[in-house]
Amino acid sequence: MLRTEKQPKSINFLEAVYSPNDIWSNAYIWLTEIGKYLLIFVEVVVLGVFFSRFILDRKNNDLTEKVNSQVVLLANDTWRKNAVLFENYQTLFGDVRKVRMEQSINSITVSELISGVPSSLNLESFSYNGAKVSLQIRASSLEAVKNYESALKNNSDYYDVRFSINKESTEISVMVAFSLVPPAKK
Repeated sequence: MLRTEKQPKSINFLEAVYSPNDIWSNAYIWLTEIGKYLLIFVEVVVLGVFFSRFILDRKNNDLTEKVNSQVVLLANDTWRKNAVLFENYQTLFGDVRKVRMEQSINSITVSELISGVPSSLNLESFSYNGAKVSLQIRASSLEAVKNYESALKNNSDYYDVRFSINKESTEISVMVAFSLVPPAKK
C-alpha cells in the first residue's frame, strides 16, 4: 500500500485571513491604503493654490497701481513734448552718424570757398555738389567782380570758371560757377 507521510500542522501568520478576489474588494483596499494619501496630496496642492492666489492678487493690484501712476505721468503735456523733442534728437543723431559714416566731410573746402569771397562782395547763396561750385553774389561795383573773377581764373585749384553778370539799378547780380580740381590731379 501506499504510504503517505503525515505532514506536520503549522500556522502561517503572514498569510492574510481573507483574500479578496473581486474587483470591488481590491478597489476598496486601494482607496483605503493608497487613495487617502493621494487625496491628502491633492488637497494640499489646492490649498497652496488658493493661498497663493491671495499673494498674486496683491502683487497684481500693486503693479496695476504703479502702472496707472506712470500712465498719469506719461500723459502729462510737458512729458509728451519732451518725449517728442528727445525722439527728434535721437533721429538727428542717427542721421548725423549715418552721414558721418557714409559721406566725406567737406567743411574745410566749404570754409575755404566762402572765405575766398572778398568782403566787398555779398554772398547770397552757395551750392557745393561734389566738385561743382556755384555762388550767387551781389556787388555794388564792377571792379570788385572783375578782381574776384581774375583771382578765380588764376587759381590752379579751380577750372571751368564761368561768370554771369546782370546789372540791376544800383547793384550787380553775379552768378559764378566753377569746378574744383580733384586732389589726385593737383
